[in-house]
Amino acid sequence: MNKCLIIARYNEDLKWLEKYKDFKIVIYNKGKMLKNNSNFQIINIENVGRESHTWLYHIVQNYKKLDNINIFLQGKIDDLGCMAYSDPHEYLRNINKYGFSVSRFGLLGPSHWKWNIGIENDKRYKNQWLNNEITKSNLGFRNFAIKMFPKIPLFVSTSYGGCFAVKKEKILQYDVCFYKKLLNILKKSKNPIEGHYMERLWCYIFTRNEPLLESFLDVVKTKIERLNIR
Repeated sequence: MNKCLIIARYNEDLKWLEKYKDFKIVIYNKGKMLKNNSNFQIINIENVGRESHTWLYHIVQNYKKLDNINIFLQGKIDDLGCMAYSDPHEYLRNINKYGFSVSRFGLLGPSHWKWNIGIENDKRYKNQWLNNEITKSNLGFRNFAIKMFPKIPLFVSTSYGGCFAVKKEKILQYDVCFYKKLLNILKKSKNPIEGHYMERLWCYIFTRNEPLLESFLDVVKTKIERLNIR
């Protein structure tokens, strides 16, 4: 079964990829030019839409020739804590359960569907928000999700960090036009709010809430871990 690492890179050091020679590796570079590397395929694209734009670009461009297992990772994954495996092989362990694999599930509930997902109060993005570096949405998060999936429930399995693995057949359950529409939304700016929406929706897109019980359990696990750290 062929498996591919799809990497969204800005200016991160990608030396960590060199040991994964058993994977096909495609790097979408949105930053400074990279030297050619015989182990990687390097594709330079415009720096727009965050990592979700990169994932959609790859899906649209390769829709008829997708690999069996597609592992979407950011150029730096060791700063995402429990939200990303440090070893891509880990994504393969449970891929057959849902056809979708993440290191840790999360859960969207009534308090998570805020128009701007609370990004204006997030210290990581607050200055970008105030300086209009993050483009706003006319729909808001919940309406955006309902437009995609009219019957989407209030409680939704999610994942964070934009790192996940998905089987080809899960991607192909949607026509390529579905992905093209999303791609057109995300390419409007370097940092659209919809990129943050998509990070939270990939799990539902590919699993339709199959991991809901596991998501509840993972949320409890994460809360306990954070309490212990403090």
